[in-house]
Amino acid sequence: MIDTIAFAERSKSEGFTEQQARHLARLEIEREERIMTKNDLAYLATKQDISDLRAEMIKQGNQLTVRLGGMIALALAFLTAIKFFA
Repeated sequence: MIDTIAFAERSKSEGFTEQQARHLARLEIEREERIMTKNDLAYLATKQDISDLRAEMIKQGNQLTVRLGGMIALALAFLTAIKFFA
């Protein structure tokens, strides 16, 4: 993190006005806040992560389709048995 007072004092000693030095210090703080750290980068997803997630979602979707199909087949068999034995 930047020492804004020291930054502003150095800017003033280099010939900037106090207002300009304060403005430069604020700009420097904003710039530092936008810089990503290694810790920030650790939370970003890579293309491989997204590809893996997409594949897992497709797999899960297929499993749900099979389960739903099985439930529908079982329900039809149950209804057919009720109609046949009723």
